[in-house]
Amino acid sequence: MLKTKARARKGDSRKAARRASRTRRTTLTLPEELLNKVERFAETRHQTVSAAITYLVESALWNEPASPRNSRGILEMWRKSFLPLTEQERLLVDGIILDERITEAE
Repeated sequence: MLKTKARARKGDSRKAARRASRTRRTTLTLPEELLNKVERFAETRHQTVSAAITYLVESALWNEPASPRNSRGILEMWRKSFLPLTEQERLLVDGIILDERITEAE
């Protein structure tokens, strides 16, 4: 006897596929030159543009340094590093010129 799978309702297969792959559709607006580069990249790797963009975004996110959990840590680091400096030294760090240069003509 021939065994067959139970037939799923019309919308069930799409829902199951969506749950399995966990992808979402979206629209991106990219500069034309960038999209051309991505299309060439995808073609050399024998991928779809969607797969190429997924790869590029994931690799960019993996290489992104982790951001600090809170900004108080950054402020505290700033305070500790600048605390020993005098007011004049802080101005120099900020790039503020304290005295004007005197030219030889004067």
